[in-house]
Amino acid sequence: MARTARHPRTRAQSVALHNRQVAGVTVGLLVLISAYSAALGSNGWLWLGWTVLLLACVALFAIRT
Repeated sequence: MARTARHPRTRAQSVALHNRQVAGVTVGLLVLISAYSAALGSNGWLWLGWTVLLLACVALFAIRT
């Protein structure tokens, strides 16, 4: 099987990519929860879970430059 060369990334680039992915998931979940709440009514557990995810996302950006 042929080996493919991987693009080398530094640790800082990997962390920045991970942070962007977490931020993307957080924004996507906010959109889904908002749509769910608009269509079927509010659910406190969904908003609590999203708030915890949002705080984790903010913490990732706060500890890494």
